[in-house]
Amino acid sequence: MLLSLAEELSNRNYIIDLLIVREDGERSEYLPANVRQIKLGASRPLRAVPAIARYLRQVRPSVLIASEHYTGLPALYALFLARVNTRCVIRQDNTWGMDSRRFRGRHRFLTPWMVDLCFRYAEIIAVSKGVARDLIGHFPHLRKNVTVIYNPVISERLIARAREPLSHPWFGPGKPPVLVAAGRLQPAKGFDVLIDAFSRVVKVTPARLLILGEGPDRELLQQQIMANNLTDACELVGYQHNPYPYMARSHAFVLSSRFEGLPTVLIEALAVGATVIATDCHSGPREILADGAFGTLVPVEDVNALADAMVAQILNPRAIRADLGEWLRQFDVDTSVDKHEKLIQATLASPPPRARPIPLSIDCNTRD
Repeated sequence: MLLSLAEELSNRNYIIDLLIVREDGERSEYLPANVRQIKLGASRPLRAVPAIARYLRQVRPSVLIASEHYTGLPALYALFLARVNTRCVIRQDNTWGMDSRRFRGRHRFLTPWMVDLCFRYAEIIAVSKGVARDLIGHFPHLRKNVTVIYNPVISERLIARAREPLSHPWFGPGKPPVLVAAGRLQPAKGFDVLIDAFSRVVKVTPARLLILGEGPDRELLQQQIMANNLTDACELVGYQHNPYPYMARSHAFVLSSRFEGLPTVLIEALAVGATVIATDCHSGPREILADGAFGTLVPVEDVNALADAMVAQILNPRAIRADLGEWLRQFDVDTSVDKHEKLIQATLASPPPRARPIPLSIDCNTRD
């Protein structure tokens, strides 16, 4: 989402520099040529602190935007080292409660302490109301720093890409209904639960399941598909450069996540006209679907409920509400970028926070 935001702000005549920690990170084919990409040559964000500080002293940008604690903390460290008036904005994409469960050893104590100490010197964008509630619940004093701004998701380009041809043999007249899911193949996305649920669906009615994406759980999921005798009905399609034609032509899009912040794929599926089924995880789906008004919600990790919802959608398809388009406007690119721009201008107009020294010798949890 940072790349989309960089693209749109650049289109509004902001001068944008993209600081790249590692070469293997996310890229965008649509990133404008006038967005300068600066390679920091570090293996992880914390080790990029000196390079970020040098950049800040040389360029002195108005605002530095980072995502989550694992880049937000190094960004703040670099700002304190550089001693410049650049303001920091941190985007919180996931719920802190779920994210922090992955901390091990000393990071279980040090990282929350560092967030508690440092985040008060930044403006914080929570990508959903659920993410905001969760963060404030853990760090109540950050309430005045937190603003909810949905990600810039829906655009004319997205809708146009959904209309592109799709050559997969499972789609076409007279073929069984195709259910589609998408995301990184990892435990958080709950694809193991989805496959178990789907194994029950095919015992009731003909259907097929396509799972788009790559990740560390591919082999485990493939073994699960084979163990359930689903090789002719369930396929791990891999990463798709354009997933939207799959969503648009699906009988239903299924989100089986154990936890989310604001699942972009669910918004995208709604935008291209798919009927959706989603787990009612801690943050995101219920907010996107207006408490189930625009899609079916099922309990997290409930195989039977998920199977029943898929069967119901196949045998008795749920109609898409006429007011869906109006509801989705809050997730479109222009609305989101307008709010980001308003926050940036308000941040620049307010007095800078008084900073105090941060113990840079203490390591903190970062993502590779």
